[in-house]
Amino acid sequence: MRNLAFFILLIPRNLGVLLLRAYRAVISPLYGDVCRYYPSCSAYGLGSVQQRGLVVGSALTAWRIVRCNPWTAGGIDEVRAARHDRYRITKFGWVVPAGMFPKAEADAAAARLAHELEHRAAAEPRADEPVLANSSPNLSRKD
Repeated sequence: MRNLAFFILLIPRNLGVLLLRAYRAVISPLYGDVCRYYPSCSAYGLGSVQQRGLVVGSALTAWRIVRCNPWTAGGIDEVRAARHDRYRITKFGWVVPAGMFPKAEADAAAARLAHELEHRAAAEPRADEPVLANSSPNLSRKD
């Protein structure tokens, strides 16, 4: 019952996600890569609405669009992730309560664990390859 109530509260956020995904699919390709920031303003808007909600996410997106102009240097400006486990984001981008789909959560947790173990194995130098072990002290990989 609690998940259903939380799901209803997430409907405006998901409508915002739907609008931003439609913009990114239809209008954004017409302009090409013109944003001075990474991620692009539309990707930043999508992430901010997913993480912060429709009102705060829209305000953050508006501020980002104001800053993205020909006189700025641009740079990397990522959306800070929310620090709670009340909801999760699906592959499409919908925001759903964390306990809504327990099997999907278990699959996602298993995938995260497998990815983490794979990442750790790739980061550790192998003893039989001394050249590889000394060539790069750490992996620079963006997840």
